[in-house]
Amino acid sequence: MNKILLTIIFLSFQLEASRVIEKTIFSYWDKPDIDIFYSVPETISEETKILFIMHGDSRSAERYITDWLPLAENRNVVLIAPKFSKEFYKEYVYLMKSNEKGRTISDPFLDLENSLGLLFDFFSSKLKLSNKSFRLYGYSGGSQFIHRYLLFSEELRIDKVAMANAEFYTFVDDSKKYPFGIKGMRVSDDRLEWFLRLKAGVFLTDQNNDARQSNLPAMRKVRKQGKNRLQRGNNFFNHLIKLGKDRNISFRWRYHIVQGVAHDNSGMSAAASSFLLEDL
Repeated sequence: MNKILLTIIFLSFQLEASRVIEKTIFSYWDKPDIDIFYSVPETISEETKILFIMHGDSRSAERYITDWLPLAENRNVVLIAPKFSKEFYKEYVYLMKSNEKGRTISDPFLDLENSLGLLFDFFSSKLKLSNKSFRLYGYSGGSQFIHRYLLFSEELRIDKVAMANAEFYTFVDDSKKYPFGIKGMRVSDDRLEWFLRLKAGVFLTDQNNDARQSNLPAMRKVRKQGKNRLQRGNNFFNHLIKLGKDRNISFRWRYHIVQGVAHDNSGMSAAASSFLLEDL
């Protein structure tokens, strides 16, 4: 595999904002290359923060970051949107550990559990950033990716997370096989405590309540989490509340329902930005 780092830069969007989107092809690892779209503020400072934007099943990373451009205007944040291709990363939402039915993918070569940490190191070096933590936003399949990344990664440099409209969730339940639970997976008590204490949010929509959506997983194990995205997100959040209470761990997550929005990334990005960018 070609391990040479190839960077291609172009100005693709101006919109009404002064920010532009640039592109790089990341090949600095022993995995298939990925396209990365990113946008940098006019001035870099010691406080400049990185926000990763994780796409859903459409894999439209460029469109996702475009939704964030006006939200990030005049904010001290670097937007980074990796694209995990369907060709090489079909099961990226499960960190390439299994498929949606729970069949294990026994190829550590493709495992994505520490992928964002590597990308953070790369961009920190490339842009000469000194901030030691980063933030995450995931929509739909990207939301699935993120909450599993939080559970199974060894990464500790994450300080804020927003997860929007996931199809279903991995519950912290060692009686259920991954990706529905954590049976057979390595999740330490320290990791669970870090997970529950994180400044994170589950963002759902009042109109995302259709159990007949064509792209909504409907396996029996998933239906037990709820009939639709709204019910499943609500049940997952309540599960975490109980987990924190049972383990006597302060639970710092927030729960937010966006009114008047269906399954739409632009609407959810606007809602999540008030949380993720409030101090930037």
